[in-house]
Amino acid sequence: MIDPSTGMRPGERYNVESLERTPHFPGFFLDGKYYLEPELQTAVGWLEGLQFLYDQLDPTGEPVYPGRVVGTIEDLTLTLGDGARLALNTVPYEAQQYLPTQMTDDILGDAGVERLSIRPSALLVVGAALLVSGCMLAVNRLAHRRPAR
Repeated sequence: MIDPSTGMRPGERYNVESLERTPHFPGFFLDGKYYLEPELQTAVGWLEGLQFLYDQLDPTGEPVYPGRVVGTIEDLTLTLGDGARLALNTVPYEAQQYLPTQMTDDILGDAGVERLSIRPSALLVVGAALLVSGCMLAVNRLAHRRPAR
């Protein structure tokens, strides 16, 4: 459950604005959890009341933020431990436009471009007809051949 005083609403995504000389938060909030990428549905941060906790570790394995507490969120504003204030902005969700099963040509093709109909050349059609008739003639001759004994 999201604390109403954070200003966040369930089902909406929020990102943290970036300012000079403040930590960069590349992910987004969704339903009280903080994610780095939409594809990686593993939360690396979360809200406990108004506190934003973040599992970011330094190279030695220690939490970057003391007690993992980055700051507090109130009225869509993240107030960091050092007093810096960063706004939270609503991010519109962009659903996947194409299903993975759709053909690549459909995805890459231009809707405004007219497709040319592909017709085989006359020479190709004649060659195929000669090949098929030659095979049929050979099978017919082999079938009517009588064994000589």
